[in-house]
Amino acid sequence: MNTKYFGITSIGLWMVTFFLLGYFFLFGNTTKTVDKRTVIHLTEDERNLVFTEMRALLAAVNGIVSGLADKDYERAAKEADAVGMGLVASLEHQEKTILLKLPVEFKKLGFGTHEKFDELAKSIRKKEDIHILLKEIDLLTQNCVACHASYQIGKETK
Repeated sequence: MNTKYFGITSIGLWMVTFFLLGYFFLFGNTTKTVDKRTVIHLTEDERNLVFTEMRALLAAVNGIVSGLADKDYERAAKEADAVGMGLVASLEHQEKTILLKLPVEFKKLGFGTHEKFDELAKSIRKKEDIHILLKEIDLLTQNCVACHASYQIGKETK
């Protein structure tokens, strides 16, 4: 009888754990604000990492535009490469704890943005027409605008 009770209890605890992990994977550690944005609650170190990454993305956009304006396609492509999926891979160890706190839509926007930088770097290296490159930059920065319109990074309360 004890093993049956132990087995049922184990399965129940496993299901609760699975549900909680699934919930946090989809919704993260979030609340809503008065302006309808979703606040993502992170520790101070996690917030700093996210903000540092966002500043790198903005600096890359500036470097890309500057490189294209100077017709320095290689510099522009390097700026885009620097914040593509390679950046995500380099931060993987640091971001493992953060990923569980982020809602799935935020993750999609973030990963999609890094992928768009990789695509842009390829287009720049092909020396696509400037109007095509500007359209790619437009689509990329739409992700930035959507993210900032939808989310706020807040401090985790203890």
